Amino acid sequence: MNRYKLFLFIPLFLAITSVFAQNTAFDSLMVLEKQEIYFDFGQHDLRPEADSFLTQVALVCAGKANIKVKITAHTDAIGSNVANQSLSLRRGDAVKQALIAKGIAAEKIGATVFGEEDPIASNDTEAGRQRNRRATVEVMELIPMVYLSGQIKDQETGLGIQADVIVRTKETRDSIRTDSAGYFKSAVPDGAVVGIDVYAKGYFFETQMTKVSRGKNFAPIEIPLPIIKVGEKVAIKNLYFVGDQAVLLERSLPELPKILKFMQLNDRTAIEIGGHVNVPNKAPGFASDDEVDLSLRRAQLVYDYLIENKISPDRLQFKGYGNAQMKYPTATSLKHQEMNRRVEIKIIKN
Repeated sequence: MNRYKLFLFIPLFLAITSVFAQNTAFDSLMVLEKQEIYFDFGQHDLRPEADSFLTQVALVCAGKANIKVKITAHTDAIGSNVANQSLSLRRGDAVKQALIAKGIAAEKIGATVFGEEDPIASNDTEAGRQRNRRATVEVMELIPMVYLSGQIKDQETGLGIQADVIVRTKETRDSIRTDSAGYFKSAVPDGAVVGIDVYAKGYFFETQMTKVSRGKNFAPIEIPLPIIKVGEKVAIKNLYFVGDQAVLLERSLPELPKILKFMQLNDRTAIEIGGHVNVPNKAPGFASDDEVDLSLRRAQLVYDYLIENKISPDRLQFKGYGNAQMKYPTATSLKHQEMNRRVEIKIIKN
C-alpha cells in the first residue's frame, strides 16, 4: 500500500484586488491527504487493510468545515471497457460508503470513475494490473490565500538585487528566484505568520517575519541586505542557547542550515564564528574561565556543524568572547539575556 501526504495549492478564483500586490486574494484547494486503496481482481469489496487508510482520511477531515473528499476509481484492462466502467463505479461507491460510515458527510464526497482508461502501470504483468486496480482518495481543504510580494535591495545603494527567497508558513514553503530587480511574489494562507529567508551572493543572509491579511492594506515588503566586507560582522538571528549550556533552543535548530547555505553560496568567503555569553552586571571582559569556555563551545557548535557539512576548515575560525561584547550589559528581560547568548559571523576573507 502507498501512503503519502501532499501539500499542494490549486487556485480557484480571484476574489479581491487592491492597489498592493499583497492584497490580491483568492481561494485555493490544499491537498491534505492522499491515499491509495487497492482491490482484488474483479472485486469491489474493500480489503481489511483499507480500513486503516480510510480511518486516517476520516481523522484528517475531523473538525474541518471547508473540506472536500475526491475519489477516483480504476480497474485493470482485463475484460470489456463497459464492464470495467461498471466495476470502477462500484469500487468508488464502496469507498464512499465506508467514509460515510466513518462520519464524513455524503455531500462532501465526490467520486469519478475511469474504468481501465487511466492506468498508472503496465497491464502486461500481474504486478502492474494490481497497481491499476485502485481507488485514490484525496482530502482537500478550501484555503483563503493572499499574495505576498516584496523586493530585495542592496542596503547601501538601495538598488534591487537578484536573490534566492524562501517564503515559509506552518503549512507551506515556496522557493523563489527574484527577477533582476529583486522583486518576488508568493501565495500564502490568509492570516498566516510568514518567515522570509533571503540569500544573495556577496551579501549576508537575512530573515524577516510578517503576518498577512486580506483586510489589511500594506505595501510590498522591502528587505535590505548588507554586503559582505572584510571586518564586517552580523549576529545570526534567532540562534539562541539554553542558559549556561552550549545547547541550542529547539526553535533555533532551523537556523544552522541558513549559515550553511550562506557559506555554500559565498564559496570564497572565510569567517570567524564568535560565541558570546550572558553575564549581566559584571564588567565586560571579566567573565570567569568557565564563562569564556562556554562562549567558545557555543561558537564551536556552529563550526562543527559546518565542518560536518563539508565546509573547508580553511574557511572557518571560532572564538569565545565571554561577556566582553554583551548587547545588554544589564539585561533583566529574558529576551535581552537570549540576545546576549548569541553567535556572530565576522568576515575575515572575501
